[in-house]
Amino acid sequence: MKNYFFCYDKRLRDFLRYEKNIDYICEGRHLKTGMIFTLFERTKFLNQAIQEYKNR
Repeated sequence: MKNYFFCYDKRLRDFLRYEKNIDYICEGRHLKTGMIFTLFERTKFLNQAIQEYKNR
C-alpha cells in the first residue's frame, strides 16, 4: 500500500483537496475503528503538500 496515502485528518484532507486541488480516490470507514478516511494516490506532489502542511 505504499502507493496510497490514507488520510484520517480532516484538516489535512481539506488542505490537500481545497488548497492544493489534489483529487482523492475514495472515502471510506475503517472496519475495526470506524474512523473515516480519504484515500489519495501517493505522488511526489502529494508528498510535498503533506510536508508543507506539517511545516505550517
